[in-house]
Amino acid sequence: MKLLKKIKKLLKKQNILLTGGGGVGKSYLTMEIISSLRSDDKQVVVLGSTGVSAVNINGNTIHSFFCFGISNNLEEMNRNDKHVKNRLIELNKMLSSADLLVIDEISMVSSDLMEMILYRLKSGSFEGRLLFVGDFFQLPPIRPRVSTNSLFENQEFAFESSAWQYFNPYIVELTHTKRTKDNEFFYMLNRIRVGELDDKVGHYLESLRDHTHVIDKNPTILYGRNREADIVNLQRLKELQSEPIVLKAKETMHLTSLHVNRVKTWKKNLPVSVELTLKVGASILFCTNKWGSYYNGERGIVIKLDEKEVVVEKVNKKVVKVQRAEYTLSENIVLNNKIEEKPLVTIEQFPLKLAYAITIHKSQGMSIDSLVCNIDNIFEKSQFYVAISRAQNPKNLFLDYSYSNFFNHLRKCIQISPKVQSFYKNSKIYRIEEDSS
Repeated sequence: MKLLKKIKKLLKKQNILLTGGGGVGKSYLTMEIISSLRSDDKQVVVLGSTGVSAVNINGNTIHSFFCFGISNNLEEMNRNDKHVKNRLIELNKMLSSADLLVIDEISMVSSDLMEMILYRLKSGSFEGRLLFVGDFFQLPPIRPRVSTNSLFENQEFAFESSAWQYFNPYIVELTHTKRTKDNEFFYMLNRIRVGELDDKVGHYLESLRDHTHVIDKNPTILYGRNREADIVNLQRLKELQSEPIVLKAKETMHLTSLHVNRVKTWKKNLPVSVELTLKVGASILFCTNKWGSYYNGERGIVIKLDEKEVVVEKVNKKVVKVQRAEYTLSENIVLNNKIEEKPLVTIEQFPLKLAYAITIHKSQGMSIDSLVCNIDNIFEKSQFYVAISRAQNPKNLFLDYSYSNFFNHLRKCIQISPKVQSFYKNSKIYRIEEDSS
């Protein structure tokens, strides 16, 4: 793969930001880079800015790996470090051994967090490279609810930090969509991604409100909040006449002293439920990729199930037998001068969830063929873009809004920080138009 070779060659000399819109293959390429470097006997540490992103990329959270605890800035971190001295010794061993640190969903990393990361890397004599992955046009950093008295109070994004200037990443932007074949839809998505809303974009989005035929296709409904999604799933499952079967995850604890809250948080961020209730006839979504069998976001109908397997008929009428997938919470340790993953707890569960409704947050990475986007409760910047960019085909996308003043609501939904716009406009970017797979 030419692109993989290009990235690996670049990483020998400099840090990289791998960016691009939804559906361009950032996650796929990232996993290929990680796999290829590890096969070259390189030491790679994989981190996510949130619990969900860490699970999706099979890594640890930034806070957990770097021993940040609940610290929000350098001052708080220095106060808390006296409580984690032994863990910091182990961390420094890993950093001095690591060839590459991957940080996923970099858009959600704050300026303060970047300064903390730089401090840890310098303290740990890190001499490797950094691969940042994410799209600043999408999910913004999570801000503390109270003022942290930070020296960088007016700096929000990772690229505003002095640490970012220190790392000086080479920016690679993927621009070839893998999710949709509709060029007009992709063009509109790109405009929405960068915050452009004019009459042309507005009329296009208005036309999606006429796609009421999608309702008859048993679609997946995207909501901004958990409450609405849970209600719809329970109600639709109840309507089926077949008997409900509860499929409980099989759990193995590898470390008995593990804190219960850490395990609870990890399970909450998994793409699967610890207790999955299904019925024959239930509409489901696959929540992972299995080459040649199914992809993340693909829909199907349960035709048979038991404790060992769930038989699903996909939309294309192909029948697949689904076994439990394995999900492991692990931590990095240094063993014989190599960074190894030490398993802490493992669960085995079917990579399925009810397809009647899902939250926008949990839809990240999915490609859905029949979709209703309810935008009544869009409350975060770029949630609107994340939601509609899950769709593969705009003809099977229905935009659901319950109130008047649709265009005014769009103005609230399609808001992009001027700082992000300026960052992409003024940065030197190497744009890749070829397929990343």
